[in-house]
Amino acid sequence: MRKLIWIAIFLACASTHTPTSRLLAVKSKAMSAGYAADLSALAVAARDARAIAAEEPKLAAIAHYWAGYALWQRAVNDVNRKVDPAADRDAALAEFDAALAARESFADAHALAAWLRGWLYMADPANKDAHQKAMLAHMARARELEPDNPRVLWGIGYVLQIRDPERGRKVLGDLANRTDAPSSQSLDPDWGVPEAVMVLAYNYLNAKPPDIAQAETLARRALELRPHWYYIEAILMPQIEQAKKR
Repeated sequence: MRKLIWIAIFLACASTHTPTSRLLAVKSKAMSAGYAADLSALAVAARDARAIAAEEPKLAAIAHYWAGYALWQRAVNDVNRKVDPAADRDAALAEFDAALAARESFADAHALAAWLRGWLYMADPANKDAHQKAMLAHMARARELEPDNPRVLWGIGYVLQIRDPERGRKVLGDLANRTDAPSSQSLDPDWGVPEAVMVLAYNYLNAKPPDIAQAETLARRALELRPHWYYIEAILMPQIEQAKKR
């Protein structure tokens, strides 16, 4: 009996160290660290995801995706924490390119590659035509593959809010009303709805004239969906409080 107990314990421990279980932990770390703006934890998540991609070819696409996600979140939070984001931004794009090399039909990787190309369109004007061409190609492919994907819709709404604010607000508003539930047992991406709520809050605060009450309502809802979100707690909510005093 004792031998059977030890075998059961061994198998249980072994199952928690499979590439899939390790990547699930990486996903969880990358997402929580992204919201917390924990740059060190994001670097570790990217490193660990890359190692899994190299170790297990069957997981290469999704592992490169989570490495790219962690680096993308580092780049975004570099800006929030006043650090140069260029290295993390470029490394994130390289990871999404690697994810697409492993699985071209990966809509989520296309969506974030498009988003990063949009950033480079503004940050690298010497090559803006190439960035624009790549951005449009990635976004068109993402929409073709999964038109109802929350990350694809978030990317579309994000771009539209600049070029066509009314349409962008409609896309983001529809997405913000969805009730997609995240899953700790799936390697697939499951973000997008809280991000839509956050972008809408920012937009209402910076509208002319601003709708401060709506911005605050949305910002608080985003915090309910993703507690301890650094950007909202440390940046957006203080901006809302300042606007209320004017």
